[in-house]
Amino acid sequence: MERKRREKIERRQQEVETELKMWDPHNDPNAQGDAFKTLFVARVNYDTTESKLRREFEVYGPIKRIYMVYNKRSGKPRGYAFIEYEHERDMHCEYPRRNTLFPPTTACPTS
Repeated sequence: MERKRREKIERRQQEVETELKMWDPHNDPNAQGDAFKTLFVARVNYDTTESKLRREFEVYGPIKRIYMVYNKRSGKPRGYAFIEYEHERDMHCEYPRRNTLFPPTTACPTS
């Protein structure tokens, strides 16, 4: 039993090493945009559409791109999204205003 477990661990380590060698985030078509302008949105309702997210978050500034994450096998939403704003200041202003647990720490410019 111990031998099978050890072999399984070794196989998985080899798979991970192979995947790491092949991983190139600079050429990944899904890894786009500027991280400093991107807002991560979690716990998104599975029935929410991109247009609903755009309507809710565009109030804080112009949105360049919305990427909702879907399960590759089933095509169903995973419950989170990435919203890239055109300006970094808009992304920084959005979250503190919407989250009542953490009040804003800086004054945000009005659009």
